[in-house]
Parts: sequence; C-alpha cells; structure tokens
Amino acid sequence: MFGDYGGVFVFLLSCSAAMVLWRTTFSINDNLVVANGLVALSDGHLHVTTPTYGETLRAPGMAEYNGKAYPRNFAHIVFALPFLWVLETIAAVADIRIALAALWSLSVFATVSVGGRLIGRHEPAHLIGGMLALVSFVASVASATPFPLDHLAYPALQLATIVAAAGCALVLYRLFSHIYSSDIGIAAGIASGVASPALLWATIPKRHVLTALFTLFTLFFLYRSRESDRISMYRRYRAIAYVPVGLTAWLNASEGLVLLGALAIADFATARENGVRTLATVAMGFFVSLLPFFLTNYLIAGDPFTPPRMLDRYGAGAVNTPVTEDLAAVSESSGAGADGTSTSDSSGTSTSDGSGTSIVNTILEGIVGGAGPLLGTVDRALLFTEFLSHGLEAVRQEPGRLYHTFVRSGYLGFSSPGATGIAINVAFLEALPIAGALIAAPVVAVRTVFDTLIRNTSPSLRSSPLFAADIFVAIYTILITLLYIYRLPIHAALTVRYVYPLFPLAIYAVARLSWVRTTVTERPLWLGLTYAGSVLIGGQLALITVVTKGYTADETIQGIALLSLAVTAGTGLWSLAGAFDRTNTSIGAILLGVGSGLATILMCVFAFSFFGPTAKFVLSLLPV
Repeated sequence: MFGDYGGVFVFLLSCSAAMVLWRTTFSINDNLVVANGLVALSDGHLHVTTPTYGETLRAPGMAEYNGKAYPRNFAHIVFALPFLWVLETIAAVADIRIALAALWSLSVFATVSVGGRLIGRHEPAHLIGGMLALVSFVASVASATPFPLDHLAYPALQLATIVAAAGCALVLYRLFSHIYSSDIGIAAGIASGVASPALLWATIPKRHVLTALFTLFTLFFLYRSRESDRISMYRRYRAIAYVPVGLTAWLNASEGLVLLGALAIADFATARENGVRTLATVAMGFFVSLLPFFLTNYLIAGDPFTPPRMLDRYGAGAVNTPVTEDLAAVSESSGAGADGTSTSDSSGTSTSDGSGTSIVNTILEGIVGGAGPLLGTVDRALLFTEFLSHGLEAVRQEPGRLYHTFVRSGYLGFSSPGATGIAINVAFLEALPIAGALIAAPVVAVRTVFDTLIRNTSPSLRSSPLFAADIFVAIYTILITLLYIYRLPIHAALTVRYVYPLFPLAIYAVARLSWVRTTVTERPLWLGLTYAGSVLIGGQLALITVVTKGYTADETIQGIALLSLAVTAGTGLWSLAGAFDRTNTSIGAILLGVGSGLATILMCVFAFSFFGPTAKFVLSLLPV
C-alpha cells in the first residue's frame, strides 16, 4: 500500500500535521447530518430517529422519505464506521483524549524516525523523534481536560477524513515515484498533505476530501493500465479505474457522473484495444462499484436510481423531537403506495376483474413500472447535463465568476439563508500559490504539438500513459468547474471547497512540468529550508503583526491571500521562463518554498483564528 519508506513518511507527516488542527467543534452545519447518520448506522439502521448532535433533525442535507429522516454521503458514513468501532473500543479501556494524544505522539515519533531513515540518519532521528513524542505526550496528559463529546461518531468522521487526506498525498507519492523518482513523489505528497487546503479540510468532515481521493485513485489506475504490456494487467487496471466512479456516486451522484465522464473520454480515446472481453471486464468492475449505491438507494426509497439527495428535504420534527412511527404512517397514507401505483383510475371507478381491459391495463402498468428505473436514470442524466449547461451559461454571461473562484475572491457582500458567521473565502490560487506555475502549461502543449509537426510524425493518443492521465485531468477540471461555477462563489466555501479535488490535481499538473522537477531534484535543500523558514519565521511574524495591529480574522486572511497572489505571480513568471528553457532553479526553489509555506500558514489562520477562540482542539497542548 505505501510502496516504500517514502510513502510511509508522506502518509504519517500528513496525518501528524492535520491532527494539530483537529477541533471537536462543528465548523459547518451540514456536518451534523453526516455525524447523526453515522450514529444511526452504528445503531443498525439507515434513518436517524433523534439528533445526537444538534437540537433538531432539520439540518441542511437531511432528506425525508415516508416520514423518516435520512442523511446523505453514505460512502463517507460507511468509510468512517470502522474508525468509530476503534474509538469506542479504546474509550472502553482508556480516556479518549489521552489515547488520541498518544496516537499523535506515536505518529510524530514514526514520522521523524522514518524521515531519518530516508536521509540515512536513522539513529539520531529515532532519538529526536522519541524525545519529541515523550515531551508532547507528557504535556498532553498534564493539561488534559475531559473530552467535550459524549458520542464518538463525529471524531470518527474526522479521523476518517484525516486518513483520506493523507491517502491523497500517498497516491500522489506512489504515482510520481513510479513515473519519475521518489524525490518527486515525496515533494508532491508533502505539497498535497501539508502545503495545500488538505491541511484544513482533513479535520472538517465534508465529502470533498473523499471525492479527491477517489479521483486520484482513478488517475493512478488509469495510468497503470496504459503502461502495462501484459493484456491481463491492462484489463485489470482499466476495470479497477472505474471502481472509484461508483464509490463517488455513492458519495455524490453528480460528482460521480463528472468522474465517469472524464474517465470515459480519457479511457476510450487512449485505449489500446476495445475487445469484447476487455469491455466486459470494465463493465463488470463498473457495475460492482455501483452496488453499494444501488443497494442504499433501494433500501431507503425503494428505487436504486434515487439517491437521498433527490428526496424531499426533511421538514418535520421540532427541537428535541424524534421522528416517530406515527409520523411515518401519516406520510405513507397521504400519497401513493410503496410500489408507486394509485388505487383508482381517473374516473374514480375501479375496473372489474377478469375483463380484457383489466388484462391490457395490467400489461401496460407492468411495462411502465419496469421502465420506471430507466426513465429515472435518463431524468438524472438530463439534470446533470442541465447543471453543465448552467455552468457554460454562467461562464459566458458572468466570466467574473471564474476570476473570483480561481484568482481573487476577496470580501463577499452576501450570505446564505440561515448561515452564520462572516463570509470569507479565498480563491484557488490564493490557497495554492504554487499552482501559478501552470500558467506555462499552454506553452508546453503548443510546443509539444509544434515539435511533433516538425518531426513529421502523427501524434498517437495511445503512445504515452502520461498522455492518458493528462487528458483525464484536463477533462475532469473542465467538468467539475462547469458543474459548480454557476453557484460560486458562495458563503463559507473557505477555499472553494466544491472544486477541492482540483487542488491535488493541480499539484499533479505542477509536478508534470520539467523545470519544476529539475528544481526539486537539484535544489531540495533550498526548497525545504525555504518552506520551513516561511512557516516557522513567517508564521511568527504574521502572528506578531496580527496581535500588535489588532487585525481581525478576515483582515488577516485577506492579507495573506494578497501576499499569496504576489507569490503566485512570481511563480508564474518563473514558470514561463522555464517553458522557454531559461530555468533558474534557485529562484524556483525559493518561490515554490515560500508559496507552499504561505498555503500552510493560511490554513493555520483559518483553523486558529477564523473559527474563533471557542474552538476546542483535540490536542490539549493547543489553546481551548
């Protein structure tokens, strides 16, 4: 799974860094729905009967069917269930806060120890890591307070999301260490795990981190399918690439369609062959991946093609009032039956048994009933294409949405109904300054086509595994942007979370640039020292400035965002020079290191300042 010690290091570092920002407070309202859904599933049922978290079941994202309340994001809930079992087992024999402090201390020790092994300094690193772990654990025990949550479902969701975020970093490491070298893989993994919005969203259990993980799995297996010379391995990896599609649909149907569309285009455009056996293997893998999605939908709504998001929004239940069976009975009797058929015809008279008309009606009803799921599928597909058309129209009529989403967000003068708190968002490049290097990507594409024409060779779509991966990333970026751009920017998106999968994909694209890889290979010390200095020294300077000047959270965030844009511009200019074979690796290492450091600082400011002083941290070393 990890590949080698490099993969272990990237995974552990990502987990250790995310746990520092681990809060037990609910940062976003619809976290309540998923957390209550996990409680319900751990109790053995899909519907939520009473709110364990919050005062009411009327939270954003709660659906209603036959009077029962159902959560969404079941893929996330099921993924977090084993983590809940582990936490409950630990809580049965130990104090959970001390156990989590011990987990973090062990993670720090393992991270330092494995890092020392990578640079050939295992014994000193082992000693230093042990001392750090011991000191942090003793301090945590000395300052430990009672754990603020009675039920462990929400911490389990957070822990699962931490692992998913670290998994994204690990997949990037595995991919690039396989394509290029472990140095490139480690750099890409660290950038994803600790120098991107993953550091913030790892402990905010939204679906977006899992969506990114599934997308990266698809990218990884698509690449592996194209590089294999054995037809059996080609078929196997090609089929496995479709498995995350069904899991993504289980999480969010629209995002599953985005992933399917991007994969299908990249897959069939670059496929080596499309024989019957190959297509059957791919279809089988795709169908198996959809089984959890279909089964969950059928158990809830009686229709495998109707996910909870397509049901009515939950609107019954008052404060502290559970959903009762009486309410369910009223709901069932007020409409059509479970099979969707009515009890009388349009004239209000029933048809006599045994007549020819009755037989014809029965046959027609059977045909219509059997076609229902197919018609429902077509309806969902049309709805998805409608979302994409809305996106195209928004880009055409309001191109400023693209600017505010990807370049500069700034202050928003609106809020969502029922939303609380200030509406602060940072744009994509403000949250990930190193993505400024991608301004040179079109230059690379044009030069590649030009060089191909000069050599008088016809480009083959099947000639390179990397070409298939690049097509997938490009198509996915377009589709996910069109899906959400007509709704962006919105209240409390923080770091444009709806297009969160584009952050690790942007890191993939940056690492594909040859001058970036040259900089990482030739100037690793400069890159590492610049990043560490930016975080440690720059972070303290930012803290001193905020305290002495009395800046608010929004002023601090916007100030860092503007500084990030300046670094983004510098990175873009350096990257353009590299595209024309004028690479200065020293300047590149400084820009990439500072940009990564600013991303880390910005995520820390969100965690420590934006969510307010009442935020409670899992690690008691941090202020409560």
